[in-house]
Amino acid sequence: RYVRMKLPLTLGLDTSLAQVALSLGQRQNSPWAEKISVPAFAKPRDWLENNPADSKPAVWWNLKYKNRWLSDGSVLSGNPIVTNILWNEIGRGVDLQDLSIWLQRNAQVIQELATAAFSSEAPRLTDFFPAEMIDLEKAKAGEKVFKNTCAHCHGHYEKNWSLLPDEAPLLEKLKTSKVLYPKKTRVIDVGTDPYRRQGMHSLERLNNLQISKDYGITVKAQKGYVPPPLVGIWARWPYFHNNSAPTLCDVLSATPLRAQIYWARPADQPHEDFDPSCNGYPKNLSEDKKLPQYKFDTNRKGLGNQGHDEGIFLKQGKEILSSEDKENLIQFLQTL
Repeated sequence: RYVRMKLPLTLGLDTSLAQVALSLGQRQNSPWAEKISVPAFAKPRDWLENNPADSKPAVWWNLKYKNRWLSDGSVLSGNPIVTNILWNEIGRGVDLQDLSIWLQRNAQVIQELATAAFSSEAPRLTDFFPAEMIDLEKAKAGEKVFKNTCAHCHGHYEKNWSLLPDEAPLLEKLKTSKVLYPKKTRVIDVGTDPYRRQGMHSLERLNNLQISKDYGITVKAQKGYVPPPLVGIWARWPYFHNNSAPTLCDVLSATPLRAQIYWARPADQPHEDFDPSCNGYPKNLSEDKKLPQYKFDTNRKGLGNQGHDEGIFLKQGKEILSSEDKENLIQFLQTL
C-alpha cells in the first residue's frame, strides 16, 4: 500500500525518482512520513501520475568532478550514497525511523561506499579496441574544435600528447593527464526535453523529512540540466538525459537531422553493436534485432530529442561545424 511504481517509457530508462515521489504520496505528510493509510480522496494529485520523468541511469565515475550529482542538478546538498539509499528505501516501503537507525549503525559502510563511488574510473575506448582506431592528428584537430564549442560548459581536458615526446607509444599519448571541470557545477537550459526536470518538483517534499534534514539533503527543481564531465563519454551512448540521441553524430547535428526512431539493445558484440565512426548504435540493423522492447520513439512525450544545437553547433539555424570538424571532434571525445 505504500509503494507505487511506473514502468519506463522504453527499456533502458530509469523511473525510480517517480516511484519515490509517488510512494511518498501514499504516506502521512509528516517528518517521518508514517505509513498510515490516507483516504484516496484526501491525497493531492501528483504531476508524475500523468507525466513521465524518465532518465538514463547515471554513471558513478563522473561523481568526483561534480557537486550536483543528478543530471538535472536538483540535489543541492547531501551525500549521494545516503540520498540513494533513502530514496531507494522509500520506493520499497521502508519505515524511515528504522532506516535512520540503520544508517547510524552502518556509517562506516556508507563511508566506504562513498569512497568507492568517488574513486571509480571510466572505461577507456582502448580497453576494447586497438589504440590505432584513433587517428592522432584528427584527435588533435578535434581538441581545437572542442575548446571552441564545448569546453565552456563541459570542462577542459589536458592530453598526454601535449606532454610526451613524439616517440612515446600511441596508447600513452591518448590518455588524459588532467580534467578541469568547473568547481561549481552549473545547470544550463539548452532546450532539451523538460519532463525529467519538471518532475523533480514532486520530490521537493523530501526536504520536509527529518531524515533529509539530519543528513543535509536538499532538493530543488531546476530549469535545465547539468552539462556533464565528458570522461568516458564514448561509453555512454545513447545520449542526452533521456537517451534520445543514439550516437554522437546525432548530438552534433541539428534536431531535425537526428534519428527520430532507433532500436537500443545490449552492447554484446564490439563490431556489431557499436559504430565507432559516429560512436553509438549502428544505423543499419537487421530486422531480427528490431525488438519492440528496444524501440525508442523520440516523438513520445518525455522522449524528445530537441535542443543542444542552436547557439552551440548552430547559428541562426545553420551548422557551424563541417563534416570534417564533427569527425575530428568525435575522435577527440573518444580519447576522454
